[in-house]
Amino acid sequence: MPSLPSTPAAAASSPTARGEWVLGRLGGAPIVVAPTSALLGLIIAASWYPLVSQVLGPFGIATILGVVLVTVLGVAASVLLHELAHGAVGTLLGRRPTRYELYLWGGLTTFGGAPATWRPWRSAAVSLAGPATNLALWAGGRALQDAADLPIPVYVATWALTWVNLALAIFNALPGLPLDGGHALSSLIEQATGNRLLGLKAAAWGGIGVVALIVWWWVGRPLLAGHRPGAFSLVIMAMVAWTIGSTSWRVLGLGRGARAAQRLDLRTLARPVATAPSHTPIGQVREILDDGAALVLVRDGDQLLGTIDRAGLDQLDLHEGAGGDTGQGAAITAGQVCTVLPSAALTSEMTGPAAADAMSRARAVSRWLVLIEAGRMRGAVPTGAR
Repeated sequence: MPSLPSTPAAAASSPTARGEWVLGRLGGAPIVVAPTSALLGLIIAASWYPLVSQVLGPFGIATILGVVLVTVLGVAASVLLHELAHGAVGTLLGRRPTRYELYLWGGLTTFGGAPATWRPWRSAAVSLAGPATNLALWAGGRALQDAADLPIPVYVATWALTWVNLALAIFNALPGLPLDGGHALSSLIEQATGNRLLGLKAAAWGGIGVVALIVWWWVGRPLLAGHRPGAFSLVIMAMVAWTIGSTSWRVLGLGRGARAAQRLDLRTLARPVATAPSHTPIGQVREILDDGAALVLVRDGDQLLGTIDRAGLDQLDLHEGAGGDTGQGAAITAGQVCTVLPSAALTSEMTGPAAADAMSRARAVSRWLVLIEAGRMRGAVPTGAR
């Protein structure tokens, strides 16, 4: 398993273009924390503090706040280990991760294009690796509580993290999109039938079922017991149910936008791309664009450094020349001025809702969505971003 290389302090604490924070890299993939993850931490702290203060009141406010903080950080570590497990299994099976992200509802592991030998059962194994890791953490926590005589504050934090990991394992394993269990169900159905759409539809209906279960657990069950659901619980329920329900609704094509997404084929919108070594003079890059390429992919050997398009080149306001011409930009190369292409601006999804989702993600970070098919750059689709 690749190890996390040391990162200079300035690089580790520098925000990305979207306000994210890069903790480091693992096997070349950045580990990114989105600002919305802070909100998740506040939600956990607000819900956990009353119980901790009740149990540990005699230990003082410093101990109470320390246990709350350790619990919040422990949940973040559990989510990160969940995502790293996805990446590790993907790497073992032949598909390397390109990005790990912690955000409001947990984490997300993004992978590069699938090799030709990739099969759906491998996707299922990658999906289930995360819940399996949380289940292992739960088992380890239970063993630690049973085997060691822990101080009461340590026991409280360990107890909380143990049951949080069990909840993460069970919830993520539920067979509905966009949960890990839903992705695994979709992949296993595709493996058995060869029909990817059938797998997606089944997992999407599973997601609708998960929403019904959430509503029952947070609203129906308390009402039948004669209790009124709290406002905090209702807010959390609505946020979680919306995240799952909107994804499943879109995959099932039950809305106007979803029906349009079903017909989407990014290949029909693709524009030509060209590649150029990083040492290519800017004048030659302009000639490539003049010859019909919409986007130039700048490479240093096998590594993609970034891209250059007409709009970006015009913004540089350079008066370069090609070949022996002289001017302000004559000595400037493509590698010096190219724009880094985020992983969200690369996709192997060509059609349907998955392609629409890829376009939406790319629009937030790039003017272009680069299409990868059979391991090759097929073209680029303008996202409409500036």
